[in-house]
Amino acid sequence: MENYSSQNKSVADVYQTQSAKVEDIHPVKLIYMLYERAISHVEAVEKSIADNDLKKRGENLGKAIAIVTELNASIRQDDDSNAAKFLRTLYTAILTELPRISVSGELQNLRLAHSYLQKLKDIWEDSAMVEIGIQKDKGAVAEGDDEKPSPEPKTISVAV
Repeated sequence: MENYSSQNKSVADVYQTQSAKVEDIHPVKLIYMLYERAISHVEAVEKSIADNDLKKRGENLGKAIAIVTELNASIRQDDDSNAAKFLRTLYTAILTELPRISVSGELQNLRLAHSYLQKLKDIWEDSAMVEIGIQKDKGAVAEGDDEKPSPEPKTISVAV
């Protein structure tokens, strides 16, 4: 029994270390990273459909669904702005379609979800990321750039 306790302590220590790393990431950057990972998993689903790999299809769909669920949950519940309503509706539509793909293997809706997520990531990168001083740098995101355009005020609030 002592061995079990020491293993749990070790697991807890690892979890706390990982949590600390996530807490060090700016919430705006974290949302951006969620978009990147969701897109990556959606792309992996398309490849697994082409390869007829049901296991990979299911794994990547599950991860994409979890990420989109987290993105949806990160919108403040008390935010009734048009932007928040739009995002909730879009995330709900994506979350309705992605599970169907696990059975149907239909690429049209998968590609539509991919295009929505890509567009949202691009918008986030060009607005919220710029607001906090993280900008694109030759196709990558880099922190700090003295030549920042003045961002327009944002009306959506994200809870992270």
